[in-house]
Amino acid sequence: MKRYQIILWILFLTLTLNAVDVEDSIGDSKSVTKVVHDPMVKNSIVKIFTVANKVDFEEPWSSHVEEFSGSGCIISGQRILTNAHVVTDATYVEVLKNGETKRYEAEVLSIDHEADLALVKVKDKSFFEGTKSLDIGKLPELQKEVNVYGFPMGGDTLSITKGVVSRIEHQSYAHSNKMLMAIQIDAAINYGNSGGPALADGKVIGLVMQGNSYGEGLGYIIPASVINHYLDDMKDEKYDGYPYLGLKIQDLESPVMKEMYGLKGKKYGVLVTKTIPNSPASRVLKTGDILISIDGYKVYSNYKVEFRKKEFTHFIYVIDQHQLGDEIEFKVLRNGKEKTFNILLDKKQNELSLIKKREPETKLSYYIYGGLVFVPGLNEYYLPSKFFNEYPDEKREELVVLKRVLSSSLTKGYGTYGLGVVHTINGKKFKNFKEFVQILENSSSKFVVFADEDNYQMVVNREDVLKSQKEILEKYNINDAMSDDLKEKK
Repeated sequence: MKRYQIILWILFLTLTLNAVDVEDSIGDSKSVTKVVHDPMVKNSIVKIFTVANKVDFEEPWSSHVEEFSGSGCIISGQRILTNAHVVTDATYVEVLKNGETKRYEAEVLSIDHEADLALVKVKDKSFFEGTKSLDIGKLPELQKEVNVYGFPMGGDTLSITKGVVSRIEHQSYAHSNKMLMAIQIDAAINYGNSGGPALADGKVIGLVMQGNSYGEGLGYIIPASVINHYLDDMKDEKYDGYPYLGLKIQDLESPVMKEMYGLKGKKYGVLVTKTIPNSPASRVLKTGDILISIDGYKVYSNYKVEFRKKEFTHFIYVIDQHQLGDEIEFKVLRNGKEKTFNILLDKKQNELSLIKKREPETKLSYYIYGGLVFVPGLNEYYLPSKFFNEYPDEKREELVVLKRVLSSSLTKGYGTYGLGVVHTINGKKFKNFKEFVQILENSSSKFVVFADEDNYQMVVNREDVLKSQKEILEKYNINDAMSDDLKEKK
């Protein structure tokens, strides 16, 4: 055999011995990357079927049933990790292992709506036979190749796609509108993929969250750091949520402002413009302080911190690494002098907001008075933006909204749309929704006048309301004039 033939034969044997199993890749045939998949990983990916009783924000006295599916993965403690939006308002949950046909009944252990994460438990322990728990990894490097697992587009067959980490920064999570760290990958995210894991080096580095409607072949995953925050929070089997600092700031990228505040030539420092009443920040920080570092991270003049070398994101990242009840160090310049403070992070955003978010898995509160439908001021009702800059105080803890008008002889001339935020009843203010209802229930005046902040009014005759209330409820097929929570608190 000639020398060149021997070389070719050795090369052939080398390639044959080093051949790998090729599965699902993204790109054309010229750019296929060969990937070895651990067969046990496939057995740890599940499809989740949810029946949910969804509240109706237009008709808060009613709800409707929806059925949908998502994905999940088995982690330590025989738990299944998935997205919150996959199991929100669930009344019945089943899971299906890859390659099997039997569905197993399951229940929701806990939900982190802020980070769009949830834990599910299967009642029958035999479900976990032949599976292994997947380990949670760490934040991947840019350009890291990841494999995404799930059951997109309603299929019962496992899909595995491959992508590359293209960006890591804070994004608004679609489920909660909360800004948290997110990983962008160049792999399409489709309906049903939600809750499926993204793996690199055999570990979960993220969980599929949402697609990008503005860019084809792009998707976002919840990073391992956010997942670990949730799992650490749940170590006591009770979900607490993210701490809220309660701080308003302004960047200091203007050279003139930098000079005025003694930061000429510096890259760091942001201006404290306001602290939210009763917030952790309000106990220590003051308007006019220059925030220069948090927990050892230097705060640059564009709000950013360097979370890894040459990689930056919003400074709220530092707060997000902590649990409710942690203490954290702040360094500020106050009147040109550096000061160090420790701040106890013991408040959540919902506690300090005038406009609340709906408490998870709860029914909506409502009160109907002669065809006028009143509700507490929730974020989900898309209230005017001005109220997001107002905060609870001793005079007002909660907004009350006239959500809609049920047409009847009582409400003739008012149309079918709501008044908006109600400020007074017969000129009297109220602290919260409960007190608002009590005022109406105890009223003895002939006319009841509802007015907004501009004194735009809607008036009803109290005696006519009492006479026709039952008729109006029957006409609109409403069982009760108030939600159960108001009955309990009356």
